[in-house]
Amino acid sequence: MQARFPFASSRIRHALLLSAAAAACAAPLLAVHAAPPSDGLKAMHAMHRSEGGEPYALVRAGSRVNMTGDKVDGADIEGIKRSVQGEFFWFRKDGKEYIVQDAATLARVRQAWAPMEKTGAEMEKQGKEMGRHGEAMGAYGTRMALAAATFNQAKMEALGKQMEEAGKPMEALGKKMEVLGEQMEAQQKEADRATRGIIGEALANGVARPAPKRS
Repeated sequence: MQARFPFASSRIRHALLLSAAAAACAAPLLAVHAAPPSDGLKAMHAMHRSEGGEPYALVRAGSRVNMTGDKVDGADIEGIKRSVQGEFFWFRKDGKEYIVQDAATLARVRQAWAPMEKTGAEMEKQGKEMGRHGEAMGAYGTRMALAAATFNQAKMEALGKQMEEAGKPMEALGKKMEVLGEQMEAQQKEADRATRGIIGEALANGVARPAPKRS
């Protein structure tokens, strides 16, 4: 087959690889963006899952929750949320659970995570763009498969050139996402460090109080 139909064309190989990569990227991104909000905590964002460390969560207006740490889930926070009015910061320290509703402390926690949230929003934006390019590349891949099935070498070469050009934005977006990912990881670590410092201060100055039992 290869003697009659030179599939070894570098352009075609490159285009097919781009198409496969684009399809792999696009599918999960599109699935996430299309998912409807769940019941209960409508916007649950797991900001950072650390390998160790006791958990904490910032519960904001509009059912938005930011959580981190080990052994905590939405059901835990939902149970406390039913007993507490307004925004609050929940954390576990030495096995005991506390909440904070002091406005200044809540503002400091929000500020600690603000840089990472900004980077996360940019990553989401870039991810949607990558998903759109992935759909286009997937369509090219389908056309390429049809051309291969009919042994249309000229059409495959033309499609390969088009796919190569269409894949350039994907490569650029991939590099940008990689940089953003590294930036976000560093911001997560710094936010976690700052937040754990705030927890220590909240316990020391008495603004933290025992969390109510889950209802």
